[in-house]
Amino acid sequence: MDNFSSFQQQYKNQQKQNIPINFDKINGILKSAGVIAALIIVVLIILSSFTFTVNETEQAAVTQFDKIVRIIVDDINDPSIQALKDDPRFANIKIQQGKGLFFKIPFIQSVKHFSNKLITYDTSAEEVTTLDKKTIFIDNFAQWKIINPATFMVNIGTQGAAHQRIDEVIYSKMREEIGKIDAHILIADKDYMFTMLNNVENYVNDQLESYGVKIVDIRIKRTEFPDATKPSIYEQMRSEREAVATKYRADGQKEARKIRAEANNRATVIEAQAYEQAQKLMGEGDAEALKIYAEAYNVDPEFYGFWKTLQTYKEVIDEDTTIIISPDSVFAKYIYQK
Repeated sequence: MDNFSSFQQQYKNQQKQNIPINFDKINGILKSAGVIAALIIVVLIILSSFTFTVNETEQAAVTQFDKIVRIIVDDINDPSIQALKDDPRFANIKIQQGKGLFFKIPFIQSVKHFSNKLITYDTSAEEVTTLDKKTIFIDNFAQWKIINPATFMVNIGTQGAAHQRIDEVIYSKMREEIGKIDAHILIADKDYMFTMLNNVENYVNDQLESYGVKIVDIRIKRTEFPDATKPSIYEQMRSEREAVATKYRADGQKEARKIRAEANNRATVIEAQAYEQAQKLMGEGDAEALKIYAEAYNVDPEFYGFWKTLQTYKEVIDEDTTIIISPDSVFAKYIYQK
C-alpha cells in the first residue's frame, strides 16, 4: 500500500514539471510542408496547362494564335466533319473523336468548349398571311445542336447569333409555305402541316449546313387569328366543312344508287336464267309425259281413255262444284255407265 502511494506521488510530481517545446523543429516541419504544398500546386498548374478535358456533353476546338488547329467531335464520320477536308480554311485541322483527357501546348494553345446537347430556340409569335389573304399569328420553336465546332466557331461564334440566323431562315421558309395554303388547312389539316414542317426542316438544314448546326425538330406551338377576323374565318371554315359534308352525302347517295342498280340488274339476269331453266325443264317434263301417254295409249287405248277421264274429273269436280251432264255425254259415260 505504501509503495502504491509512493508511485502516485511520483506521477503527480512529473505532471507538475514544465516540458520544454522545440519551436525550431516545428518551424522546420511547417516550412517543409509549405514547400511540398507549393510544389504540388505548381505541378497541378503545369499539368493543367498541358491538358484539358472534354466531357460527354461537349465538343471542343483547340486554337493556336486564334487559328483553329484541332477539333474534338462526337462523330468523325459525320458528312459536315468530312467536308472540312475539302475546305481550304480547315484543310490542316486535326480531327479527333472521343471524350476524356487531351493534351495541348501550354500558353500557346487554348481550348473552347461547345455543348453537344439539344438546344431549344423558342421564337416569338409573328404574323403570316395565307393564300386566302387571312392574317394569322404563329408561335413556333426549333431544337438544334452544334455538329461541327470548327464551322460554328468561324461562321457564327455564339448561340445568340445562331438563334438569330435560325429565326431568319425558319420564318422566311414558313411564310413562303403558308402563303401557298388557305387558313383552314393551317388550322385543321394536321397531316399537311406535318409534311410542311418536315420540308421546312430540310430546307433550313440545307441553308445552315455551312454554319455547323443541325435542326432536329421544328414545331408550331400555337396558331391564332386576330380578334377582328375570327368571326368571318370561323364562318368560312364552317361553310367549307358543310360543303365537304354535302359532297360526301351526295357521293354516298350516288354510290348507293349505283349499287342498287347493279343489284337489280343482277337479279333480273338471275330471274331470266331461272325462268329459262324452268321452261326448259317443264318442256322436257311435258315431252316425257307425252311419251309416257303415247306408250300407255298404244298398250291399252281403253284404259288410257279411262285414266284421262278420271284426271279430268279430278281437275273439274270438287265438293263445291255442281255440274249438269246429259247421260249421253261422252264426259259422263263412266259416271252413268250401265
